[in-house]
Amino acid sequence: MADGAGRGGKPLNSLPDFQADPTIAHLLAKSQKVAEDGTVTQVSETLEEHTRRVVEALAGLMQRSPRMAEIAQRSDFWHIAFWAVVIHDFGKAATGFQEMLRGGERFGHRHEVLSLTFLPAVADAATQQAITLAVISHHRDARVIHDAYILESSQQANPQQVRELLSQLLEEDAQQLRQWLEQTPELWRTELGFNLVGAQSRKGSEMGESAEILDDALWTYTHFDNVRDGGLSPDDYRWAVLLRGLIQQADRLASAHAPVPQPFTLPDAAALGKRKGFSDFRPHQKAAARAGHLILIAPTGSGKTEAALLWAWAQQQELGPCRVTYSLPYQASLNAMQTRLSDDLGTEVAILHGRALQVLFQSALKRKTEADTLQSLTREARRVNDHARLHGPAVAVVTPYQLLRAAYRLPGYETVLASVAGSALILDEVHAYEPQRLGMFMALLEDLVRRWGVRACVITATMPGWLRQKLEALLNVSTLSAPREIALANCRHRLQLREGSLEDADVLDDIAARVKAGESVLVAVNTVKKGQQVMEELKERLGPERVRLLHSRLNGRDRRAREDEILSALKAGKVGQPLAVVATQVIEVSLDLDFDGIVTEPAPLEALIQRFGRINRRGEKGETVTLKGHTVRVVPVTVMTQPASGQKVYEDTLVERTLEVLGECAATGGLLHDDLLSGWLERIYAGDYLEELQEQYQHGYAEVRRFMRDLRPFDSSADLRESFERLFDGVEVLPRCFEQEYRHEREISPILARSLLVSISAQQLGRFKAQCRWDDELKLHIADLDYDPTLGLLLQKPAEKPTPVDEWGEL
Repeated sequence: MADGAGRGGKPLNSLPDFQADPTIAHLLAKSQKVAEDGTVTQVSETLEEHTRRVVEALAGLMQRSPRMAEIAQRSDFWHIAFWAVVIHDFGKAATGFQEMLRGGERFGHRHEVLSLTFLPAVADAATQQAITLAVISHHRDARVIHDAYILESSQQANPQQVRELLSQLLEEDAQQLRQWLEQTPELWRTELGFNLVGAQSRKGSEMGESAEILDDALWTYTHFDNVRDGGLSPDDYRWAVLLRGLIQQADRLASAHAPVPQPFTLPDAAALGKRKGFSDFRPHQKAAARAGHLILIAPTGSGKTEAALLWAWAQQQELGPCRVTYSLPYQASLNAMQTRLSDDLGTEVAILHGRALQVLFQSALKRKTEADTLQSLTREARRVNDHARLHGPAVAVVTPYQLLRAAYRLPGYETVLASVAGSALILDEVHAYEPQRLGMFMALLEDLVRRWGVRACVITATMPGWLRQKLEALLNVSTLSAPREIALANCRHRLQLREGSLEDADVLDDIAARVKAGESVLVAVNTVKKGQQVMEELKERLGPERVRLLHSRLNGRDRRAREDEILSALKAGKVGQPLAVVATQVIEVSLDLDFDGIVTEPAPLEALIQRFGRINRRGEKGETVTLKGHTVRVVPVTVMTQPASGQKVYEDTLVERTLEVLGECAATGGLLHDDLLSGWLERIYAGDYLEELQEQYQHGYAEVRRFMRDLRPFDSSADLRESFERLFDGVEVLPRCFEQEYRHEREISPILARSLLVSISAQQLGRFKAQCRWDDELKLHIADLDYDPTLGLLLQKPAEKPTPVDEWGEL
């Protein structure tokens, strides 16, 4: 794709007739950078070329988020942003900076501070403060500039530092840049449409002494929260956050030579139906296509995703262009949704989670041609990943943790808020989070809705009543539920409770017999160790060719290969092969599989419903029965009664109460349908357990609500970063058997090498600290533990024998 081009051809916001000004062509903004393999990773670029790219990127963001000034509550928002990016890098004209770009020594000053000597050329009294903050903040937080330029004794700018910085700017260069400001930016302002959103012609002010200008600018930034002396009040923080976020985003998109952001209009019902092959949509899907917040409860397989897309289309019809962000709890489900939305919408869809780069690289490997090298595939994966992290695509799939980065003020948090402000946010599978984290996400959602112009759509198959009430209060809407007939017509399973545990010999014999008879059977376990044990038992009965094991303790390479094998054998819509798949909770999301039956360990109701969703997926298998006037086909789904505990993976109470309601269902015929779920959930989430759950929820809610209340611009937090990182229990380790292979592959492709790593919990790392050593060169833990390509990493100390239950349970 040509630089700056969109999918639809020529971008809406390009400057095809750009003519370089020869008087400033000697001033560079970027130097050429070359990788070890000789590939140019960054081309040299003049100051004018880079400035043009940043202005174009900002124009793209403006067209995609036209409500930003309204959300910022500042009518001159785009005027400030435009003139700020015009001069944001003028300080690179410094002689020392130019020498550095041509191979000289490192420039010891901040160019963005020097850029503000041009402030009087573009800012009047009304915009001086905002443009100052926008320019000086586009790289470093306020405290970094404070430490470099402010004297602790007086809290004033260091006069020697200011003199040294000003001495770097030749008067001839400064004069040529001022002359350039008189003509070119005005053409850009009108050609790119900034004049239509409030950006006016240049409003200069009286030129003062450059030292005084920088003194004032440095005070303005490093004491931005000093309200008494003219600093920002908390009411100003919203426009300051959005302003910095957009300018940083535009600058980074331009530096990466990424495509100029473009608005994307979602397909309407007719177009989406044509893409999906639908002749019509169901009533709840049609009802979802309305402006405003939405809460939708509909059965698995009833088209919730399509309903959410129709809802997002309706928001664009009312609000104009806006970004669409689709949030899911699990990385695996994000991977599948990114592929699905790309196909359904015909546009680039960003994917944002911790292992997105590896997913993109593996996808590139699948498409590898003879002309591709590992280096070229690595570069392409990085390019796509960087574009996603810069929030370039108009549609994105994310985990809520990516949005939560803003609450914890991680570096770049302003760009997160700028990218989501005014967007259509779809929250899928909200039931999947443990209570404290659910409370955190709800506090974040509340702030996004009330302060940052976000429209929210919550979709789920199951939702406890207490959570529904909180969401309805937050969004001020009533829940839309699919008609009862859909739940009844969607019945695909007959429940069976079986006494005993999954590893009982007679249970394993029955599973093997079903596979030998031609069936595909999902064997769902709650811990990796149990899965490894059951896998070994079934291999003895069926042979290795008819059993597969899938869990999180496989390295990325083996897990991807295993998923591909299982999909090839059992993808929904195909005639399945006789196979037993032993899997942990990873099977509950993403993979579009269709088994003939399941035998599962006890688990909370919501988890079991997700597991059952992989069985008789199209409703075309099993016996034909009539359910309240609906003819359906159902297959048996078997839940073991032991162990009747959460195995340190789930809450014991949830499992016990789930078994209780399932026992009643099994005793009355066992036909499972979504119309039963709400009543069951009310019984499960009740009494003392509900009070305990709500306390955990409230703890997470109060913490993030406080963070959002105290949110400030220009001030990322190292302390909060540590708190954020504690939310994640996973640690990646390298099995020792792969050490030499890893060292070799990282020289070719570091991303390829990382596919050899295995995730374990921090608790497990502590348990096996004697077997896990830190390698300073590789910057990772090397685990002296056995790894089997079929079973995965074996968490077993040398003198330890396997136990029936893994007390260090994990997915």
